[in-house]
Amino acid sequence: MSSNLIGIVTFGGLNFTKLTIQGIRETVKSPYLIYAVVGKPGDQETITWLNQENIPFVWHELNWGFPYSVNDIYDFAWKRNSFDNLIMIGNDVIPYPHAVDSLIQVANTTDFEWICSRQYSVKDLVRDFPETKGYFSGEKMTYNFQDEPWKVYQNYSNEISISSAGLSDVHNLALYKKSVMDKIGYIDVNFYPAYYEDNDYARRGVNAKIRSCTVINSIYFHFWSRTIHQGTGGSDSTYFNHNRNFYLGKWGGDFGKEKYTIPFNEKPFDIGNGTILNYGLNIQSRDQEKEIISFWMEEHG
Repeated sequence: MSSNLIGIVTFGGLNFTKLTIQGIRETVKSPYLIYAVVGKPGDQETITWLNQENIPFVWHELNWGFPYSVNDIYDFAWKRNSFDNLIMIGNDVIPYPHAVDSLIQVANTTDFEWICSRQYSVKDLVRDFPETKGYFSGEKMTYNFQDEPWKVYQNYSNEISISSAGLSDVHNLALYKKSVMDKIGYIDVNFYPAYYEDNDYARRGVNAKIRSCTVINSIYFHFWSRTIHQGTGGSDSTYFNHNRNFYLGKWGGDFGKEKYTIPFNEKPFDIGNGTILNYGLNIQSRDQEKEIISFWMEEHG
């Protein structure tokens, strides 16, 4: 029997985190441990609740960003422990029945290393079930925390169905074997505090020839960017543009149009403060992370 860690990064939005963990507890039959990162400084509300629920976690005294937070989960999974599988889930995501168990079953019975799920978003829900529209308001689809409208969708199954197309999901709901960490390592914290880190990780995965697939019957409900649209944090478009520009420099083109097979065309790269990036597809060291993040904090103002 495999050992499975479910990792979740939070940045405020405790009510959504509660829904995510409730969804895990209601739907996952395989053995698992949940591990959380509290990324919002001073988020005592989330810390108190996680303690009450006996969920292990780490909290950050500064906003070190999403990539750094994911790397903390990687360390817990594979440096401090030796889990077979790591399932990353967003804290505005609710797994439907069979979603997580199907990922684990495919991991245990195939040689796929990065195993993806399929999204069913709040926009899909309102389109397919107009009667649920009243639970959400405005263009940002603000949820009123009444009832559980996502449960009207029941087009899920425990029958495993696999598509050879993979890498379509990075951290909303996806499973990683340790071989992914061995081959491409950590998330690049230059994509601070978020945006384009998922594109970068997917590109590195493709170039490292990681075997990936999508499990068709593994479906999750996605509230859609609640940290930004219904929370007290998140990253605005300024960060998006900064990180897109960094991605362009790193890969020589936008996502799907990259010119380089190795980051920075295999040349050392100075991010702007004398910090030289020498790594390629595989980032195995965290030694420069806080130095890099501090630079981007100042650069972004």
